[in-house]
Amino acid sequence: MPAPAMPAPITQFPRLIFALFCVMAFALYLLWQALLDAEQEQARARLQLEADALAHQIQTRFEQQAATLLRLAERWPQHRDNRDLWRENANQLLRDYQNFQAIEWLDASFRMRWIEPLNGNEAAIGLIYPRTHPNYPLLTAARDTSQPRLSNSFELVQGGLGLAYYIPLHRISGDLRRFDGFLLGIFRVEVLINDLLSELQATDRSLHLEEQGVTLFASESDYQAAPWSVSSPVTLAGNSNFVLVMHPTHQLLVSTTTHLPLMVVISGTLAAALLCISLLLTMRGAQRSQQLALSNHQLHAEIKRRQDTEENLKHNQARLKLVHDMTDHSHDALFIIGLDPLEVVYLNRTCWQSLGYSEIELREILRIAPDDVMPGAVKWLTELRDMIHSQGNAIFQKRIVRRDGRSFPLEVSVRHLRRIGRDYLICVGRDNSEQLQLAARLQQLSHQDGLTGLFNRRYFDKTLVSEWRRLRREQTPLGLLMLDVDHFKRFNDELGHQAGDEALQQVATALNSCLMREGDCVCRYGGEEFAAILPGAGPQQCMQVAERIHDAIATLGIRHPNTTVAGGVLTISVGAASLLPQPEWSPHDLVRQADTALYRAKAAGRNRSQLAVSTADQPK
Repeated sequence: MPAPAMPAPITQFPRLIFALFCVMAFALYLLWQALLDAEQEQARARLQLEADALAHQIQTRFEQQAATLLRLAERWPQHRDNRDLWRENANQLLRDYQNFQAIEWLDASFRMRWIEPLNGNEAAIGLIYPRTHPNYPLLTAARDTSQPRLSNSFELVQGGLGLAYYIPLHRISGDLRRFDGFLLGIFRVEVLINDLLSELQATDRSLHLEEQGVTLFASESDYQAAPWSVSSPVTLAGNSNFVLVMHPTHQLLVSTTTHLPLMVVISGTLAAALLCISLLLTMRGAQRSQQLALSNHQLHAEIKRRQDTEENLKHNQARLKLVHDMTDHSHDALFIIGLDPLEVVYLNRTCWQSLGYSEIELREILRIAPDDVMPGAVKWLTELRDMIHSQGNAIFQKRIVRRDGRSFPLEVSVRHLRRIGRDYLICVGRDNSEQLQLAARLQQLSHQDGLTGLFNRRYFDKTLVSEWRRLRREQTPLGLLMLDVDHFKRFNDELGHQAGDEALQQVATALNSCLMREGDCVCRYGGEEFAAILPGAGPQQCMQVAERIHDAIATLGIRHPNTTVAGGVLTISVGAASLLPQPEWSPHDLVRQADTALYRAKAAGRNRSQLAVSTADQPK
């Protein structure tokens, strides 16, 4: 064992203490600077809060004025044919808000038609927006989306910079809704900004309102104390190109500054000096005892480390053997894949025995043609490479092919692990055939009516909504038949519920046989009521299906001892409806139309079909 190092000469300690003092002085300087930065950050945070609050106030004040224009636009159906009423309401709005340059009507061809007031706005009379106008794309976007838009600042034909608020107008004629131009609110920029900020008192702040880097409004204080600033976005009627910029002033910095940094530096310097003096007095005696304690500690640590290493080696060997035996006898397949380079590092016994291979055969197949064992394995391995960078763990559903060609589902749980600079994927596979079959059966039962075997009401509601959304995207009509067995309560009362159930089953079979197109489905709506969903079917096609249903029910020839229908057999009444899905309608409108048509069919004597064609049945 090497001899302990000799203590340093006493002449070295003053230099060490001086170096320590310099380090502590430098640390105190960094602390002082950090405290100054914290105070500045506090001032910045305070200024940011004020900027955000001011931006919100500006937005709120503008929204109040924009709301008055929207209310004026809502009255366009009355104003369109009564210009005097429009002029009266527009002038009332101009009197209430002095910052409007003008209120105008731009027709559907983008030509200026009406303008109030005329005085001062003569240059805008008869103006047609050319395609080169900076606001032309904004006009087309507002027309196409039917949403109001606020422009960026632009040069007014009356002179000066302005902002235009475009509100699309529409005329409704019967069921048609036609674009009829825009209601414009023209603001002069300097008047609008001065109005929005007229009530603000910011003597210790410098304010700038900018649009895409261009200053629209500036309110400077007498003295600006710092070069930094804060900004807060200002969104006016959906236009987010405005930014409120605030600079701090001397008064703000004084209100957020304290003497704490200086006090910390002075007290820290005194503490450092006292500490260095104490160390100078105690280090000599402590050095000798520290050297001896360090040597003893190192000796005992080395002995303990060697003993622990030997014990851990024995324990790990025993544990490795136990883990290997347990994984080999597991019912689940366990395999480990190494990445970069890609290779199968480990396979337990279940992997090859469940597939009918030996371990060597399976490894060779996986190396040459892994798709023969797991279809799509190459693509899946690529997905696994990407998975470790996004989530690390996942569960996959795959299919495995045995040696005899039979396949079975395998649920594979994958976990990423990185060891010694290399990525590994630990995969556990389990045959979940029974669970998948059970889940499929439960799914089928949840959508099936127990008596008739048709789809149930739950499936009807879900399918009607999904087909409505799909056909709305495709702009294709959706047809619906509502069917009701005529006088079914009398049938049950006369022949009993057993006969009633058998009759419903025969009716359900007949209904199913009448659906010819893919996607059509018939459901038991409730009791003796049924419903048929016919995607893509117009009114004529709906009535054709209804006629086939009447023929099929008549062919059944089920005797009905107490019916008002001639012939004394079981019959049905049908209500048919077809709609081209629109955003303002819902599937309930289609159900309501078909149900109303069904009521009319019953009122007309039953055993017939009625098509919902009356304008009274159209959605409102």
